[in-house]
Amino acid sequence: MIHRRQILLVGLLFTVLALLFMSRALLPPAGQALAGHDARALFVPWLSFTRDALADGRLPLWDAAQFAGYPFLSNPQVALFYPPTWIALLPPVNVGLSWHVVFHIVVAALGMYLFVRFVSGSWRGALLAALAFAFSGFWAARIWAGHVGLLATDAWLPWLLLGAAWSTRRRDVWSAIVAGVPLALAILAGHTASLLYMGLVWGAFALYLFLERRDWRIWRQVIIAGVMGLLLSAVQVIPMLQFTAVSARAEEATLAFATQFSFPPAHLITLLIPEFFGEPTRAGYWSVPSFDELTYYVGVLALIGVVLALRRPSRLTWFYIGLMVLGLLLAFGSYGFLYEIFYRFLPPFRLARAPARAAFLFVFAAPALLGEAIAIWERSGAELSKLMRWLLATAVVAGIAALAATAAIFAAQHPSDTSGRYWHQMGGWALALLFVVIGGVLLWRHLEIGDRRLEIGSQSAISNLQSPNLLFFALIACVLVDLWLFGWKLVQVGPTAVHPLWTDAKTIIGQVEGRVLPWGISIFEQNGAGQVGLMSVFGYNALEVGANTAFAGSIPDPRSAAYDVLAARYVLAQADLAQYMDGERPLTLIGQTEHVRVYERARVLPIARLVTAYEVIADTDAAINRIHQPDFDPTTTAILEREPDCELGTSEAGTATGTAAISDQHDGYWRIETNSPIPALLILSETAYPGWQAVVNGEKVAWMKAYTAVRAVCVPAGEHVVEWVFNGRVFLISGFFSLLGLLLVGIAIAKIRSSKGLL
Repeated sequence: MIHRRQILLVGLLFTVLALLFMSRALLPPAGQALAGHDARALFVPWLSFTRDALADGRLPLWDAAQFAGYPFLSNPQVALFYPPTWIALLPPVNVGLSWHVVFHIVVAALGMYLFVRFVSGSWRGALLAALAFAFSGFWAARIWAGHVGLLATDAWLPWLLLGAAWSTRRRDVWSAIVAGVPLALAILAGHTASLLYMGLVWGAFALYLFLERRDWRIWRQVIIAGVMGLLLSAVQVIPMLQFTAVSARAEEATLAFATQFSFPPAHLITLLIPEFFGEPTRAGYWSVPSFDELTYYVGVLALIGVVLALRRPSRLTWFYIGLMVLGLLLAFGSYGFLYEIFYRFLPPFRLARAPARAAFLFVFAAPALLGEAIAIWERSGAELSKLMRWLLATAVVAGIAALAATAAIFAAQHPSDTSGRYWHQMGGWALALLFVVIGGVLLWRHLEIGDRRLEIGSQSAISNLQSPNLLFFALIACVLVDLWLFGWKLVQVGPTAVHPLWTDAKTIIGQVEGRVLPWGISIFEQNGAGQVGLMSVFGYNALEVGANTAFAGSIPDPRSAAYDVLAARYVLAQADLAQYMDGERPLTLIGQTEHVRVYERARVLPIARLVTAYEVIADTDAAINRIHQPDFDPTTTAILEREPDCELGTSEAGTATGTAAISDQHDGYWRIETNSPIPALLILSETAYPGWQAVVNGEKVAWMKAYTAVRAVCVPAGEHVVEWVFNGRVFLISGFFSLLGLLLVGIAIAKIRSSKGLL
């Protein structure tokens, strides 16, 4: 039984530690926020865009500034329906982002504590496991990278397993319904790739519970929890699935794509010496890309726990060992064999990448195994001296040998200009050896003389600082010093200002009715267009509409006809594009600064225009090829996937088809006034996507896809008003299911409280 006082005390401890760990980033000044490419390039613009939309009294359904328009709210990492996201939205975004991370450190730590306490029984083991998990190098490196959504999702794994263990112990439907809440929160947190590995752990744990108890009702509990998780998160899952079905990620699902950022076997040494290949803040980093994707340090004490657990293994020990091995084998990716098997036989793995992230299984299992090991030795009361003497002696001998080997390798292979790396690695070996000795001795003495009757929150534990308690406090300090020496320096703030290439380009261009084409610019700078009031052909996001991406990238040349269709007027580049300033439609340099060169394209089509000629080409590849043929003129002719729903007029050569003037536009809405002497097609060069409605003179009409990627609608002769409206019907439908799920959870909690209580 876990008492509420105990939960409150450890929760308070984790909160204080999280605030200390994040202290340098808690209140960043204006213009700065949590450092990291993704924090600055994704989450700050996303959260700012969301705040502005909500302040205007609307949901941020559509973003017209990126990717020639895309369904912003269907992007799962925006996570507007995830309640903790509101922590980041209520204060200024730069402050809210840091507190969002603090919240999830506490969630991860408290979840690990409760899970290990529930399944292993030792509060001391649970506390050490929680600290090793929540302050691991994995978390610190992700904070450094700005992977906010990934952290938010992974924080719920211990809660997911706790729900499964608790529900299967109670064996009633109501507890299974409540056990689905952590799954829903993990889904709503937004990082869908992390859900693959969470699902693996969850399924493996369910199998472990079944093999341990041989009760088929366990599967009923797990299935109900899974269904409830999906039901509660339907408001995000259904729009996300709609987006994923047409995304570029589905188009790019090659093995080479999926195995980007694999974990090299040589990096196993970083599980003991996290900075063996350097770190980005001081020493520099000198291994394969990238540091944050290859960092999974959980501290020396967790590795000692593996040895202790294997000396007296329980069934739970083998479960954790299996997770650790599975995670590392998958993490090897292209360096190993297992990830390719998963890729070929489990379709969801074709949409993910960065196999190294599978090492998160190790990050979870190793601290949990430390908690189990402490519980095993506390229960057994067995003599530990012989094992610990052998372990410490072996560690000292191996450490000295490693120091000598490192010196010999550097002396033989590296010139003097890399001697700094030698001393860096020597220091890493020395620290590892120091923490093995200190942590091993403290754990040894604690397990031998610790008073196992003391409980957190009990009067004796608080008032009598006896030797066992002092040893345990020293163990806590050992874990924190070990992990914080590595991780604390990775928590930094940095500027959030949009890159000066965008502000300079905006100054040169001014107000423009058309799009810009960023050329050769880092993906981390692509979302700057919307921040300065420009509309871009490209952007930076995990999901992109596949048809748009295929069309825009069909010919890698800024003079391409595809960019004519997408209404790109200016090309922005940081390098000289002289090679594109000749030919049939050359670029013209109109201005430059030290940060950007702005070129005007030779053929510029308006975002809204009328045409009367068309060709029907149903095959996407053939349609794109036709657009690039020399005899095709996109100014007069559209390419459609089917016959239009109207008969178009025929304009005489040299006469104008008509006019299409944009009278109002904001995200998810266009109002266009047309005037044509004959029936025509109105082409709106914005991404074709489900959910758009075309309204002509107040009446809804069917629209069609043009040029494989944009939208078109028939308009009669004369003057007309055409409105394009992106509706949120999919969110209304999916939101109904989520509300139903909330109602069921409320009923379940009431039923449980009226019977045995939640704990």
